[in-house]
Amino acid sequence: MKIFEIIEAKPPVAKKIKPLKMPTPPKAPDATIPRSRDGYTTDNGITYKQDKYDENIMHISTGGGDYTFDGNRLIKWTSPRLQGYRQIHDFVRKTIKVDADTTVDAGGEDVLVSTKAVYDLEGNLQNGGELGFSAGGVGVSLGDELKVDQVIGDNLSLHIRFDPNKKPSERQVQALKTMQQKAQGGSKQPLIDLALMSKNAGASVTFKSPENGPAIPFNQGVEMLRQAGG
Repeated sequence: MKIFEIIEAKPPVAKKIKPLKMPTPPKAPDATIPRSRDGYTTDNGITYKQDKYDENIMHISTGGGDYTFDGNRLIKWTSPRLQGYRQIHDFVRKTIKVDADTTVDAGGEDVLVSTKAVYDLEGNLQNGGELGFSAGGVGVSLGDELKVDQVIGDNLSLHIRFDPNKKPSERQVQALKTMQQKAQGGSKQPLIDLALMSKNAGASVTFKSPENGPAIPFNQGVEMLRQAGG
């Protein structure tokens, strides 16, 4: 597993971005536009869809992206996703959220690198940003906290959240790497050891069953993992 080698390289979140230029927005929805949660598409291919929760908000999709109107006021624009990259301009919060996915060839293994960060409308970073890495059923996120998500099977997944006020120790990162190397051989004991070690270190450790479904008691999750064999 090459995820942790990429993490150790500490790929940075950009401190400044170039805000994408928003195309001319479509006209705000008026009385001539049917308001429907099922959506209405005009002859020129513009789709209007009423918000699921707020009847005054309309979402409009065009070739230039997705626009959200509150009455006559444009409150959000989401750019088209190009090569895994898009920007979400929130004109109420005055922020730009970057949502980007890139696949990296890490020694013959494809690792999906995801970036989520919030900037002001001038493109200056407003938070620490979050980098996510996933491959082979394992997901790791670095941001305000270290997150690890491991799909063990259709009926079980493991989720670890380390204290955001504490940087992950070298021991914790090394344990994650060791767990991955050993678990690839089919052994479940490294996952059990990691869950117990993380919980004892104060991390939030959750098992879910089915995979990414409702949370189950910790001890039940450990027993399910033990019975999975290996």
